[in-house]
Amino acid sequence: MLAMANAVTLRKWIASHEKTCYFATADSPGKKIAFYFAVHQGGNFDIDFEVEGPNNRQLFKGEAERQGDFVFTATQVGEYAFCFKNGLASFADKLVEFDITLEDEARPEDIAKRTKRDEVMNSVVTIASDLQQITKFMKYFRMRENRNFATVSSTESRIWWFSALDSLCVVLVAVIQVYAIRALFTAKRSRL
Repeated sequence: MLAMANAVTLRKWIASHEKTCYFATADSPGKKIAFYFAVHQGGNFDIDFEVEGPNNRQLFKGEAERQGDFVFTATQVGEYAFCFKNGLASFADKLVEFDITLEDEARPEDIAKRTKRDEVMNSVVTIASDLQQITKFMKYFRMRENRNFATVSSTESRIWWFSALDSLCVVLVAVIQVYAIRALFTAKRSRL
């Protein structure tokens, strides 16, 4: 049998100094939980995160992370919290995209059945796994594209302002030279 998975992909703007949490419930022990996030826009593209299990037991924690990809097995039944905190930024809102996936982990009896699968089922499982990997790569490359676009925009703005300042300096030096040369020639006429 194929393993069943429940997943959701969300994008959320998180304001500065805001903490927001999302929850997933494991209804039986042995569920595999995958958590992926990436900061797409805002500030230095970093955010604090925390994953807590039932009874507020901390599973993962990170500060100033740009992205993360975690897979763990739910050992207890209960609610798992996935929290983001934009505490480092004093003014920048951040766009975070994240996935939370719950999947039944393979049991020994399932593994025994898998050896008896026909080739078509094995192909379907392989294709599904490959598609999940491709989706992860696409999300990663989209995040990198957003981050690099922000860098290019920032560089373009700096170049424009530097060019404007440089042009202003050239015009200012030209005006000063014209007045300096005029002052030299007008001073000589008055002496005669």
